[in-house]
Amino acid sequence: MIADRIQQIGFSPTLRINAKAQSMIADGIDVIDLSVGEPDFSTPENIKQAGKDAIDANFTKYTPNAGIPQLKNKIIERIKNDSGVSYEKNEIIVSSGAKNSLYNLCMSVFNQGEEAIIPAPYWVSYPHMVSLAKGVPVIIPTREENGFKLTPNDLRRAINSNTKALLINNPSNPTGAAYSREELEEIADIAVDEGLIIIADEIYEKLVYDGFRFFSIAALGEKIKQNSVIINGVSKAYAMTGWRIGYAAGPKEIIAAMDKVQSHATSNACSISQKASVEAFGGPQNEINKMVSEFQQRRNMMHYHLTQIPNVSCLKSQGAFYLFPNFSAYYDYAYEGNQIRNSHGLAYYMLKHAHVAVVPGDAFGADKFVRFSYSNSLENIQTAMDRIKDAIAKLTPVKKTTRKPLNNTITKRKTPVEVEASISLEMRDALVAESEAFMTYEGYYEWNVNIAGILVQLRTNSPHLYDFWVENFYPAQLETELEPHAIVYAVNWITGREPRAFYNPETRTGFYFKSSYYPQLRNFVLGMVIDITEKLYDIHAVRAQSVDINGDGLLLIGSPGTGKMGQFAELLKKSEIKLHSSDTVFIRYYGNEAVADVVERKFGINTGFVERYPQIVPLFDKSKCENVITSKENCDNEKCKQEDKCRLDKGSPYCFSGSKSSIAMLDPYWLGGSEKHVKRTSVKWVLLFRKDPISPAIQKLSSEEAIKILEEGRSQTSYGSMQSVPFFNPHLLNKSLDRIDLQKRYFEKLFKVAPCYVVNSGVEAEDKIEKRIEAIIAGNEEDALK
Repeated sequence: MIADRIQQIGFSPTLRINAKAQSMIADGIDVIDLSVGEPDFSTPENIKQAGKDAIDANFTKYTPNAGIPQLKNKIIERIKNDSGVSYEKNEIIVSSGAKNSLYNLCMSVFNQGEEAIIPAPYWVSYPHMVSLAKGVPVIIPTREENGFKLTPNDLRRAINSNTKALLINNPSNPTGAAYSREELEEIADIAVDEGLIIIADEIYEKLVYDGFRFFSIAALGEKIKQNSVIINGVSKAYAMTGWRIGYAAGPKEIIAAMDKVQSHATSNACSISQKASVEAFGGPQNEINKMVSEFQQRRNMMHYHLTQIPNVSCLKSQGAFYLFPNFSAYYDYAYEGNQIRNSHGLAYYMLKHAHVAVVPGDAFGADKFVRFSYSNSLENIQTAMDRIKDAIAKLTPVKKTTRKPLNNTITKRKTPVEVEASISLEMRDALVAESEAFMTYEGYYEWNVNIAGILVQLRTNSPHLYDFWVENFYPAQLETELEPHAIVYAVNWITGREPRAFYNPETRTGFYFKSSYYPQLRNFVLGMVIDITEKLYDIHAVRAQSVDINGDGLLLIGSPGTGKMGQFAELLKKSEIKLHSSDTVFIRYYGNEAVADVVERKFGINTGFVERYPQIVPLFDKSKCENVITSKENCDNEKCKQEDKCRLDKGSPYCFSGSKSSIAMLDPYWLGGSEKHVKRTSVKWVLLFRKDPISPAIQKLSSEEAIKILEEGRSQTSYGSMQSVPFFNPHLLNKSLDRIDLQKRYFEKLFKVAPCYVVNSGVEAEDKIEKRIEAIIAGNEEDALK
């Protein structure tokens, strides 16, 4: 249900770290927060009074979308007084914060595929804003020895025919670097000559130190001004972060476009805040000087202490209120056996062991560094520096080893596509022609596999899908004269098509378009095989996890969230129990026996299974993986984010628990050879899992009762609504009445030889349910049902 573009972004790392620090403080832990990106000073009294006066005057209605004229005039006057640059009112727009101004600007100027050059380190939101506007962020690393400033040569090399804009932050968050007039002119001249829009985020312009003179890029000449959009606001200079007032100043055409975007998004900025901002820009400015003087003292103290730490380098910032020291020398050190491998690991260590919150440099595109904010008292800064020195001194060097990188593929799409399960023969022929015309010989892959006796041929232009296909299933003959039972065309990047899958049952032909997300290709092909084997071989496919106990099989059936996978994991931990299948079994019925076979060579297991079965982590480490999280901002495991077990926080380059869609192609024999895995078992018990607050913890069901529950297949979605998946088997493509009746007849056969028990995890603890399952396996049904 979530748009693909949202899957590509995460929450702001700075806000997330601040939230974690505040949570620890709420728990009574003395955390010093050096992660915040806002002044710790109060809004000046005259500005607060102006806001109160606005409330008393009932100035609480909508205002003009682009800002009240009085505020625009004060902004124009302030820019003229400070930078000598003149603007008209139609060249100014007021928004709900400078971040809002930047977002509206990106939405207004970028067409799909147009590039924005962004020097790194960068403010965390720049690349995401460009991406959300369908632009392409082009990150240009700067160097510590150059003061983290973009050089003319680096800029020239980055420009191409798709480049639309240059986004520059002056002074910089996170480095505090500030550009001189000469440095700005060199960059601006190149940008103007190339016809680029210059987006200049100057929100920290007032916070500069050591007598440094700030120059707005728009002040470098009329030609540069006409190619520039200035972003600024009241948050930093006037300690008004919560008032949410920012503005953009630039060419009237761009400002008019931003006005349109804003009119359909936030509309006008807060009326009361606008009145307060009139006083901020037009009133006394002396509070800024006091703030700058205090910040400079804090910077000096913090910089001194950081540079006293062995092997740490730190540029002395000229602006903003951050320092960005290089701590990479400690990435080969460890604490309590945990190696620090990156800025996330170091920031985690500082938070947990020094009780100081800082921001990993990776959030800003520079993993060797860590951002420190000196927006805190001198006393707290001194204490924080003492704690950090002590914590760093406790780290111990570890022997350097070559770490084998995870074999991990990130796919653009991470969710299933819609499936049309019964297309016409005419449509099938048209799709075959379209697929074969699109796949050229130099990028074509073909492979036959044997699934339950069915020869299925994959034809694809996706190396990733081909690679996982070969890993997943047992190979079959690949002779030109051999006719496969089924063919699936997996065509990625095909033009003019939406992501979708199609199946024609008459010719047993499937199509999987514009997605390299392997789990659905696997599920789709299993559905095709089920459709064929039911007709040809009278084989019953059951969606279930299964284990073997001395030749006897136990099936676990149910929807997600019923506690099934937890019990599956507990069973696998027992030495006498062997893994049979992680997902689907194919059953043949011989007299009074139900023989279940595994049809996959390697199992595509959701990597979140490590939370239930930690022993499997080393095996996943050497498996081929898909969509394993490598950055915390992409993590969608909210529970894990709030706990202390995050592998990324501790410096791991990836996390198996961070994504609901990540899989590892696990060879089941890696668990312990034939001592821990079997390919065939004889089903003796079936457990049907549910979760409700009313039913008993466990019941033995009649065949009719069990089949009724299975046929309904009711389960709760992640959004709380109920859905029906017949027989809890999403692989089934054909859900006609005839096929539903066939499934019911199959289950009738199964329940003649294997009793079915419904297990309710909604009324009893996991360990108690585990005991009941042990009793069933041991033949103590009476104890199990107590």
